[in-house]
Amino acid sequence: MKNAIYYFYNIIIDNIYQTKTYYYFDHNNEHYVLVTYFDNPNNLPQIYNLHLKLLNNKIYVHQIILNKENNIITIINGTPYILMKTRYFTGKINFNTVLTFSNIAINNKQKRDYTENYTKLNRFHKNNTFSLERNNIEELWSIKNDYLEYQINQLGQKYKLLKNSFNYYIGLGETAILLISSTSNKLTKTICHKRIKFTDDIFSFYNPLNLIIDSKTRDIAEYLKTKFFNGNSISKELKFFLSTNQLTMNDHITFLARMIYPTYYFDSFEKIISGKESENKIKKITALSSNYETILRKIYKHYRKTFNIEPIEWLE
Repeated sequence: MKNAIYYFYNIIIDNIYQTKTYYYFDHNNEHYVLVTYFDNPNNLPQIYNLHLKLLNNKIYVHQIILNKENNIITIINGTPYILMKTRYFTGKINFNTVLTFSNIAINNKQKRDYTENYTKLNRFHKNNTFSLERNNIEELWSIKNDYLEYQINQLGQKYKLLKNSFNYYIGLGETAILLISSTSNKLTKTICHKRIKFTDDIFSFYNPLNLIIDSKTRDIAEYLKTKFFNGNSISKELKFFLSTNQLTMNDHITFLARMIYPTYYFDSFEKIISGKESENKIKKITALSSNYETILRKIYKHYRKTFNIEPIEWLE
């Protein structure tokens, strides 16, 4: 691998180390990480442009290093890699990390820059329809629900725990969709992550390959849900967020919808049917459902006092 680094990046290194997920090495007192990349390469020009905009505005993410041919991806022994310069290898994220990142606002001009400025990297984006921005949450969630309902109809006999719990969580999904449909598309858009978890490390959090553009409350809701379903209290963070964050009414309603939408269950559902996770994981989730409803009810009642939102019978 040292020879490949020299050949493709003209970097001479003495030592290179390997973990389960990446290679890393030091050069000129800088830290570098070589990660595999198996997603669609058509996505990369926008990701690259976004990460340059962040760095130019003094917002830290790992810096993607182009190879000697000005390519983002380098194929080494048949495997696609991306090299990044980083300051962070270890450490865990916390709620303040997520809140700070959620304040990186995105305006329409910036979004056009991310999706149109491809000239230097045009070899990657032929027939590219990828967009960093996540729009129409209602439609995306509806498609997801339909897919999961199809899967449970096909596989329910094999996965008894999933089958017995499914109707409750698909019902949560439907409630979240109804809430989202009551809002307009005028949401505060910020830099977010494809999926964020309470247990994520700093290295993953600042990896530009994980970034998208979505509503301000996306990462916050996902962080809180995964923290709760890992057996931790979220009362302190939730109280702070509800009392101090300046959001529009649509942002607040979207936050409630995201807290209701059971990504934690649906993610486990997909891992179970693909053989990546034991079905017993569902027991831990369902055991906490009553306590989590109590939290949802507190958020709902807080918003009912503040905004004119439609009543949700099971949260009254």
